[in-house]
Amino acid sequence: MYITSILIILLNIQYHITNSINITESTNKIKSILQDYKTNRCTRCTSKADTFVKKSLKFVKENEGLGDFLKSFNVSQCGMKESANYVASHVLDGLIIHDGLPDWHWGEYKSVHNKVYSSLQHEFDALSKWRENLRRVAQHNRDYLIGKQSYSLNLNRFGDLDVEEYFSKFLKLFPTFPLFDPAEDHHRTAYRRSLKHSIPKKFDWRSKGFRPRLEEQHDCGACYAFAVAHAMQAQLYKKHGYWGELSPQQIVDCSYKDGNAGCDGGSLRAALRYAARDGLLTESQYPYVGKRGRCKYDMYRVRARARRWATLPAGDEAAIERTLATIGPLAVAVNAAPFTFQLYRNGVYDDLFCTPWQMNHAMLLVGYTPEYWVLLNWWGKNWGEDGYIRIRRGLNRCGVTNMATYVEL
Repeated sequence: MYITSILIILLNIQYHITNSINITESTNKIKSILQDYKTNRCTRCTSKADTFVKKSLKFVKENEGLGDFLKSFNVSQCGMKESANYVASHVLDGLIIHDGLPDWHWGEYKSVHNKVYSSLQHEFDALSKWRENLRRVAQHNRDYLIGKQSYSLNLNRFGDLDVEEYFSKFLKLFPTFPLFDPAEDHHRTAYRRSLKHSIPKKFDWRSKGFRPRLEEQHDCGACYAFAVAHAMQAQLYKKHGYWGELSPQQIVDCSYKDGNAGCDGGSLRAALRYAARDGLLTESQYPYVGKRGRCKYDMYRVRARARRWATLPAGDEAAIERTLATIGPLAVAVNAAPFTFQLYRNGVYDDLFCTPWQMNHAMLLVGYTPEYWVLLNWWGKNWGEDGYIRIRRGLNRCGVTNMATYVEL
């Protein structure tokens, strides 16, 4: 059974390669492996993969894009029932390429993502949206497998929402009135000082040890608070090593007079103005609850205060590279409206419809290469690449370079 499953996978891969990718060398490799299997066929399933299986898996892993093909098939060992962990992994990270999923998949989706609906009608409505998203995800992922797309999609926790509902619930970054802030550095002093330093072609703060806890904003439009709190937290890490998480909940509760609206949204500018004036407590002292509450600010427990902050010139990728490598991670505004962003799974995101003129979500820019930016999101570890996304560089995809802001402590 195990060998048969691998054989089916290879035949499917061979079909896609022969009819879509047209890579002669890869096709010949598959034919060679299949011929080897016919010559040395196993008569019964064993617990350990034989040479054929090892060669098959090695081939799939070494060919870009085809490694994901394995996740669309059940290749568990023969006679072993799927465990709860297997089902969860399949729902959370499986590569969907067919829209004709069995009915039980909807039940597993609800279970894995803890979905509860207020009425049967609401569930039918969610199921209808889920099936439409399933159709779009499957088509997109088929294109991904044959090289037409550089990223894949998945039915994540937003899989039962249409774009309108997703937008209204989660994308709540908005411009606020530009009140005077003495901490705003219009001269970009720190950036100007960095001009004398050389920078690497690629850089990632995660490789330097900065790996903040993967958080989830839930149904609260607090992206602006998370972005500013994490930008300041990165400065603490740069100066002192790990000093604990800073509190986005404090910004949600306490920055109303600066122009923010709690869980109904806010701006990076207003959040920075508040953080420069009052400073932030730690997450352990002021934990995130996902809804607006009474402000519980305590000046005697402030862990960090923004001394200066500045926004880089819009569209200047070289300035963003330099600032990221020399000063630290940047709070950025992006356009997260396309359904492909909503359902992003992995790969280098490059949707032509992710335009740079509709900023509606805040994230933290933590790395770059010549090909893409690396950004941290607040939608939990099961969104994207363990909570992160890679976005194509060069065309200001999603407006990443429109409003990149650094902070100093």
